[in-house]
Amino acid sequence: MKLDDLKQDWQQAIETESTPDSLTEVIDMIEQQTTKIDKEIKRRDFLEIGIAVFLIPVWLWTLLNSASTMQSIGLIIAIVACMYIPYRLISAKKVDTKKSSSVKDFLVQEKQKIQQQKQMLESVVWWYLAPLTVAIVLITLGANVNEQGIPQISTGMYWYYACVGLLVVGAYFLNKRAAKNKFAPLLNNIEQRLAEMS
Repeated sequence: MKLDDLKQDWQQAIETESTPDSLTEVIDMIEQQTTKIDKEIKRRDFLEIGIAVFLIPVWLWTLLNSASTMQSIGLIIAIVACMYIPYRLISAKKVDTKKSSSVKDFLVQEKQKIQQQKQMLESVVWWYLAPLTVAIVLITLGANVNEQGIPQISTGMYWYYACVGLLVVGAYFLNKRAAKNKFAPLLNNIEQRLAEMS
């Protein structure tokens, strides 16, 4: 038997011993985890919605003083994105609630809530990152055009776009990691408990 095998057996033994035996303990543990995640989601949504709402008047004012058609298109995309982001965040929290003290109903509601948050994070590219990235590129490219409407890109702008690209890639991987490490294990735990109850 190798050292790695011993470590693995020891880890499995610890996990087996630390697993709560009673259903009440399991439900309490799940409730604590979901309450903690709910607070994190509330803070995240407050920040994201606040920024989106703050940016809408900024984009509207800039649209009135737009330097080119390209910049106007980028600003319109930014405005639509800043209106859609709050809607998407709020709709991901909507759950079919049942007034019931049943443990199974509680688990079903928590499962739906966690699934929606996980799916939202996994699809963040399409509803958040892509529209805002396209908007930023069009706004900045359209800010400096010649008489023919062709963007004039300075060396500094290449660095700017590289930084934007790194931020977008970083945001993508952070959201993917949160979906995988934060929501997936909790979702699996809830599904396992529901399966045990069926």
